[in-house]
Amino acid sequence: HFGSRFSRRSPAPARRHRVKNRLAIMSTPAPMWGLSAQNSKVMPPRNFNIASKVQKSSIEQPLSCRVHPVAVLKILDAFVRRPEGAKRIIGTLLGWISEGSIVDITDSFPIVHRDTDEQAYMDQDYHKQMLALRQKVSPREVVVGWFATGSEINPLSANIHKFYCTKESQFTATAVLPGPVHLLVDTNLSGQTFGMKAYVNVRTAAAENLLQFHEVPLRVQTSAAEKSGISQLMQARRANRDAVASGQGPKDIASLDGFEGGLKELLGLFRRIQEYVKAVQSGKVVEGDMQVGRGLTQALCSEPVIDADAVEKLCQSSLQDALMVVYLSNLTRSQINIAEKINAQFNTDKADF
Repeated sequence: HFGSRFSRRSPAPARRHRVKNRLAIMSTPAPMWGLSAQNSKVMPPRNFNIASKVQKSSIEQPLSCRVHPVAVLKILDAFVRRPEGAKRIIGTLLGWISEGSIVDITDSFPIVHRDTDEQAYMDQDYHKQMLALRQKVSPREVVVGWFATGSEINPLSANIHKFYCTKESQFTATAVLPGPVHLLVDTNLSGQTFGMKAYVNVRTAAAENLLQFHEVPLRVQTSAAEKSGISQLMQARRANRDAVASGQGPKDIASLDGFEGGLKELLGLFRRIQEYVKAVQSGKVVEGDMQVGRGLTQALCSEPVIDADAVEKLCQSSLQDALMVVYLSNLTRSQINIAEKINAQFNTDKADF
């Protein structure tokens, strides 16, 4: 009864004029690359941005997100290599749902797009091709949302979010995740720390065309290998900064390689273990630690004994594979740079025309 009264109520003339102007501005269609003529006629949802506080109650908002450092580093790398004149980048988030209501964001890739004052263009065919290639490598990873760089959500995000809500983006809605996750990465470093926020859209019963973005809990999840890699990067950065401050000049890549330092640290640990074992055998240590002995036995028995020649052959084959990957990466990087220059020149000529 309240809904029928509310629908029949007419606003005041001045208020009606403001509502009409607002709807006229927010209902401008935003075409996208790869859409058919029928889909381009569909009116985009009206954008109603809400950056609410994180809801602490598990009943009100059980969903939470975990982002892995690899996905964040790919977003930052794409932002650094963005085309000239681009203010932000967008892309697809890949991952899966684990532990009931936790969305793990494990990977990401950028999408070719172009923003104007009133419209947003994106290459949907490129999104489909990249997703097909990624799923060949990791079939478990699926589309869980999309990302954008910036400090706040703009009205053009509603059009992009609408695409990820459709089947063309290959996003599959579930009971835990009914809509795609929107990850906002602040590359302007406006705050004291590096800012990342995750949002989900929530439907409203009053107006289905309104699109609300509600913030959900987000934290960075790192594995042991990722922590080691990030530690090596930070050490190399610190060593380079100290060398520049002392007037020695920036170090080359060979001196910044942390692999040699890791091997030296591992060799030092082996020597400490060897000294401890010899001290126990000689009687210098009266009572050896049983937990240390069990840990050493478990570590030595966990890996099979491999012949030295087999290890050398394995290292040589791995080195050849690594060199091939480096060659293909350099070739791909060159092709991407050429494609970006061609697209920039094409867009410039099209604008002049």
